[in-house]
Amino acid sequence: MGLWIGSPTLNTTENVVWQKLANRTQGSRAVGGRLHLTETRLLFVPNHLDAITGGKRWETRLTHLRAVGQQSPDGGLFSGGLRTRLRVDTVAGTELFVIDPIDEAIAILDAARTS
Repeated sequence: MGLWIGSPTLNTTENVVWQKLANRTQGSRAVGGRLHLTETRLLFVPNHLDAITGGKRWETRLTHLRAVGQQSPDGGLFSGGLRTRLRVDTVAGTELFVIDPIDEAIAILDAARTS
């Protein structure tokens, strides 16, 4: 995708239909990168620097999404918790992302989840 952020690993029939810069809450830190939506999955790819320092890729199938909404700030200084975050509930748990504009991301992901 670029010099700063790597590309998602896609299946041969899969295409990115939407993408946005985002920070993923990973433990007590926010990992910078890009959130990608395909026809079948939601994926997060960290930027190269965060990947070197322990930032992890993340993905889930759209069929595993349970809900998409907002998470109120919790005061986490380095985890993105000073802002309202995108909340993605899956069968495996909850993921939080700092993303702008959050309302647009919720609408797009919720539509993908229910289609």
